[in-house]
Order: sequence, then C-alpha cells, then structure tokens
Amino acid sequence: MKSIRAKLWAGMMILVGVIVILLWLFQIVFLNKFYTVLEIGGVKKNAESIVTQIEKLTDLNQINNEESILVNIESYIYEKQLSVRIINYDYRVLYQGTSGNNMNMPGVMQEAFLEITQNAMSGEESTQEVVHPKYGHKFTIIGIPIWSEHVIKGVMIVTMPMASIEKTVDILKSQLVIITCVLLVVSLLISYILSKKFADPISKISRQADSYAKGDYHARINHISDDEIGKLAERMNDMGEALIRNDVLQKELIANVSHELRTPLTLIRGYAETLRDVTGENTEKREKQLGIIIKESERLGNIVEDILNLSRLQAGAVTLAIETFSLKEMLLSIKEHFELGEKDRILDLAGVLELEGNLLGDKNKIQQVFYNLIGNAFRHSRPDQPVAVAVIPNEKMVRIEVRDRGEGIAREDIEHVFERYYKGKRSDSKKEDGTGLGLAIVKSILDMHQVPYGVESKVGEGTVFWFELERDNDKLSYI
Repeated sequence: MKSIRAKLWAGMMILVGVIVILLWLFQIVFLNKFYTVLEIGGVKKNAESIVTQIEKLTDLNQINNEESILVNIESYIYEKQLSVRIINYDYRVLYQGTSGNNMNMPGVMQEAFLEITQNAMSGEESTQEVVHPKYGHKFTIIGIPIWSEHVIKGVMIVTMPMASIEKTVDILKSQLVIITCVLLVVSLLISYILSKKFADPISKISRQADSYAKGDYHARINHISDDEIGKLAERMNDMGEALIRNDVLQKELIANVSHELRTPLTLIRGYAETLRDVTGENTEKREKQLGIIIKESERLGNIVEDILNLSRLQAGAVTLAIETFSLKEMLLSIKEHFELGEKDRILDLAGVLELEGNLLGDKNKIQQVFYNLIGNAFRHSRPDQPVAVAVIPNEKMVRIEVRDRGEGIAREDIEHVFERYYKGKRSDSKKEDGTGLGLAIVKSILDMHQVPYGVESKVGEGTVFWFELERDNDKLSYI
C-alpha cells in the first residue's frame, strides 16, 4: 500500500505534468497561428487608420505633399519593417516606401501582389500569404481600398515579412523548453517538501491512534501547526487525556460497584442465614433483622436503578419530553414525600409558595433532579437542620437553589462532585450511604436541557447546588 506522502507527491506531479502538456500544446500547436493572426491584425488595423486619413484628401495625387500622412506611413513602415504602396485607380504608384527587405519580388509574388491589388480596386479588402520561391521566406500581402464618396480612388498595399514573427515564435519555444525544465525541477522539490509537510503530521497522528487502539493512552504529539492538522493533533492529545481519565474511571467504577454491591449483598446474606439458623422464635430480633434485609435490598435496588438510569442518559438512549409544568406543585409534592419519609426533617420552601406560573422542561427528569439534590442535602445535614429550596427569577430564566447547612465541600473536591462514584471526605467521619451516582445523574439531565448549573460551598457553612430553567413567559408571573 502506497504511503500518503507518495500519493500526495504523485498527485502534485501529475497536476504539474498536465499543466506542462497543456502549455506545450498551446505553444507548439496554437502559438504560431495565434501570434501571426495577432500581428497581422495589428498591422491591418494601423493600415486602416492611415487609409482613413488618406480618404480625407480631395486629390489622392497630392499625398506626397501631406507631411503628417507621410510621417505616419514612414513610422508605420519602420516600426513593423513593412513595404507600403499607394496606387491610384489607373494603377499608377503614387507612393512607395519600404524597410529595404522585400521589394525585389519574383514572378510568383508579383502575381499575388497583382491579385491583391485587383481585389482592392474592386472594393474587397483581402489578405494573402506568399512564399519566396528561392529563399522560402514568407510574406503577407494586405490590400485595402481607398474610397472617395463611394467611389474607389486607389488602394493601399502592405507587404509584411513573416520572418520576425517566426523568429519571435522560435525564441518563445526555446524559452518554453527552459521554463519546462525549471518548472519540473522546482515542482519536484516543492512537491516533495509539501508532501512531507502534510504527510508527516498525519503519520504521527496515525501512530498515536494506533497506540490508543493498543491501550497506550500516554502518546502525545508536540505542537505541529495552527492549521486544521495542528488542531486535529491537539484534539488527539485531548482524546488521550480523556481516555486516561476514562480508564481510571472505569477501574474505579468496577471497584466502587463491586464494593457498593458487595456490602448490601453480604448483609442480606448474613442476616438471612442468622434468621434461618439462630434467631428462632425471637420475634423482635427477627423483625429487626428482616428490616435490615429489606433496607439493604432497597439500597441494592437503588444502586442498580441509578446505574441503569445513568447508563441510559450517558448513552443518549433517553430523550427529553419538553413541556410546561408548575414548579410550585412539583416542590409541594416533593416536600410531602421527604417529610413523610423522614418525619424529623424539614424542607423549607419559603418564597416558593408565592410562585405562580410554569417553567419549560422535562417534568419527570427535573423532578428526579430535585429528588437527587434534596436527598443529597439531607444526607449531608444534621437531623435538626432544614434544607431550603429558593427560587430567583430573572427576565428569561429562573434560578433554583437547593441549600443545606451541612459540613460543606472542600475546595479540592468541588470540581469532582458531579463525577460518577466520587465521594469526598466527610469532616464528621460519618459513612457516606449514597450510591455515588445521584449528582452524576443530575449533571446528565441538566446537560441534556442545556441549562447552566453549578455548586457553591464553604467548609463548615453548607452547600448550594443551583441550576436554571427557562420560563414560560406567556404564563409565568411572580408576586
């Protein structure tokens, strides 16, 4: 398989080759004809301009007395190396000027000259190419009629040698050979340099990708450039960092899941065996042990449910059902749930009760966010401390805060609180009994809603988790 460098080099050389072929085709096949037509056209145009001046004379025989016309003709002859004859209607030469290189015409050329003159006398402007029978030199003879009030009073015959044109074309062809050689050499060098410049970074990125595929996530590429390839290399480096984090997270996930599942399973098994073998007819002890089994079973179920929910959210298998909903009704229902479940706990909704109107979002998912945040707040607060939910409206959004007065979060832990299975150290050394997935689920849901969210905390003073939701401006009002 050819390398990308070889393909790039070959592609650029093919392009150069096509350009050179087209250039040679144009120069060799078309240049002579094109340049000849261009030169003859210029000579003919100048001749017609002089004829226009001559036609203004009342008597063609007085042409040798018109200094301005003679100067123009002589300048014309000298510049283009021509021969010019002006002949009146009875074929008498009134003016003859030459550059001195084509006046001695053999019989064949005289015949062509006579034919052109006759055509011009009949009112036909014509051009004819002739070849010197002895030397092979080419000439172009141009005949232009001179009119006077719709009557031909004479003709202007221009004889143009083609040797200078042929010499110019030969010079251009010689230059083309030199240019082609230089172009090929320069193209070879530039193609090699460019192919190397483009291919080397891609090869490095390819080797880096191979390393990642083999499980080595530490391969990095130094800064290459500021173009798209350089940005791709930077993204590959970022990918390596992400893969390392994911690898660490995967290992932690396996360890944490194993630990979280092993603990309740061990308790369930132990107390079940105790019930079978030891407790006997001790009803009170049996009820207590059965309560532990039920609690740990529920905890095990919550862990599994949280794992499934988070997996579905992060896999994109869950879609949002955006609707309008009453935040006040939702929070009142959540307050009742928590206070019935934990009779000694207080969920403060001061300010929320005055809230009227609806917000926009997936009602069920936002309710899950509240359950996770409020449950987390209760777990990190003392039983005698309330948890508060505050609402702060602005023009387009509503900021919602869940506040607790718990031990707070250390500064080094704040940036990790939304990670899966991350549990910071508690200042009170109390065992954390959550699944470690609640805040990760919150993050995934809020990311899906594409709304701002965050956390603020001070150790010893408490924590505030906040997020914002869009208002239904047609129905939302605050009193």
